[in-house]
Amino acid sequence: MMRNFLLGRSGGAPRRVGRATRAVAVAGALTLAVSACGGESGGGGGASGTSPTFTYALTGLPTSLDPADYQGDPSRNIGFELASSLFRWDTEQLPNQGCDQLANVDQLTGQLAESHERSGDGKVITVKLRDAVSAAGNKLTSNDVKWTFDRLIALEVGTPNTLMQDVANYAADPIKVVDDKTFEIHLDAAGAMDLAILTWAQFRILDSADVKKHVTDADPWGKEYLLNHSATFGPWTQEPADFVSGDRLTLSANPNYKGDRGDVTKLVFLSVPDASSRAQLVSTGNANYGTGLQYEQYAQLKDTPGVDVQTCASADRIPLVLNANDPQLGKPDVRKAISLAIDRKSIVDAVYRGFNSPATGGLSHAYGIDNAADGEYAHDVAQAKQLMSGAGVGNLSITLHISPSRPGPEAEQIAILLQSQLKEIGIDVKIQTVASATEINTIFHDGTFQALLYLEPPAVADPYYSIFLYNSSFSKLNTYGYKNPELDDLAKQIGVMSPGADRDALVADAGAQMVNNPPFIYLVDRDFVHAVREGFTNYQHAPNGEMFVHTLKQG
Repeated sequence: MMRNFLLGRSGGAPRRVGRATRAVAVAGALTLAVSACGGESGGGGGASGTSPTFTYALTGLPTSLDPADYQGDPSRNIGFELASSLFRWDTEQLPNQGCDQLANVDQLTGQLAESHERSGDGKVITVKLRDAVSAAGNKLTSNDVKWTFDRLIALEVGTPNTLMQDVANYAADPIKVVDDKTFEIHLDAAGAMDLAILTWAQFRILDSADVKKHVTDADPWGKEYLLNHSATFGPWTQEPADFVSGDRLTLSANPNYKGDRGDVTKLVFLSVPDASSRAQLVSTGNANYGTGLQYEQYAQLKDTPGVDVQTCASADRIPLVLNANDPQLGKPDVRKAISLAIDRKSIVDAVYRGFNSPATGGLSHAYGIDNAADGEYAHDVAQAKQLMSGAGVGNLSITLHISPSRPGPEAEQIAILLQSQLKEIGIDVKIQTVASATEINTIFHDGTFQALLYLEPPAVADPYYSIFLYNSSFSKLNTYGYKNPELDDLAKQIGVMSPGADRDALVADAGAQMVNNPPFIYLVDRDFVHAVREGFTNYQHAPNGEMFVHTLKQG
């Protein structure tokens, strides 16, 4: 049975072990791993120009390279680097190549797609493919596209099917082959995000001719082969020996790739579960990049010679989720009172070391849409008390579930601040901590909570996606019982409109609904923060926050 877990970026932080010992051990393992693959250690290679190797320290590595087997952030990080997508975000024309401004859903360009054209009713998109060749020597055809989509549907892969069925309106059998280089995408209804969803990494097009050589009656979709074969038409390739499940992966340049690429010819992913060890590897130049660092580490790395800390626009947000099925928390005035009692600025100032921003309205400020006059979050304890009284709610006790895995290690500090702030309006907050991302996600998806601190990292950054996914009553991921017919109506209108002034006005109205009758109560607008070694340029800052190492140039 398909489960629609749109986890996005989890921001997890594992338990700490002996920092210095772990960092030294990892640095030694890193040097051995890269040397064994014919390169030099990560950071030094990029900075000195002596080696076009980029070393990427992850929180962990997946046990499979199959796009159908999504294992959280590591699968996402690797999947985006493998590329092989039909479309990608067109960041080249944006300020600072997308770092200062999010690309919108109309700002796409073809990666494997050469061109596309919509029918008059918008329900058929005809796509022509570029000439592309996999590392196995097979030419890209429309049959590869058809097989890739059929596979995702047959295997009931959660996020791609949710994007096709719920975010966009793809037909049940969406891909029709016209000829070797032409295919059609069939939709039940046209929408704003029909092509933008295809930027998600699990839609990468597979070399079906290669995979089909290894299928069996028991394994008709080549799952066993794709455990350790990437089989794409993108800029990278690897041999099975280059992938050590859960530990490391080395990608080499696909010699048949004719798309734009920079100078990096080898990309090494290494599993480094401890955040302090990842920071140390970047600091010492043994890695070019480390994911998911703690904010105190980013602050320290800003002052480290040879390290560039990039802060870029992101639609990621940290919300407080209140279960609307609860007899008290389901009251709109109680929810608004809780929102009014929260001092978002003091939370950001206390927790984030100069990074991130307090949420100002129902939608992320990164979308660049001004809040409506009645669509700004306020901090007003007196009004909050009046609303609680008017709702007939006296002293109230609630349990708040938190996890250091999602939204991140700052969860406890945020929870303690919320506990103090909500006490002012007569709410006693009991904090319950769960360790793993899996457990906090299960609690959310099962709806077995009163209150929960979470992370909203959109798989495809767009106002419609952010309104629809968790806050509309017609989304499968609204697990907490919130219903607002006015917001639902606005979401449906926004979902079929292209970016522009008319759509922005409706988005502002939706944001006001989310402030005055809160679904998720947003606390923090997060930035993408990347600590990278100097020595590479030409970063493409897509709305998914990935590196796209194949575009990097030395310098």
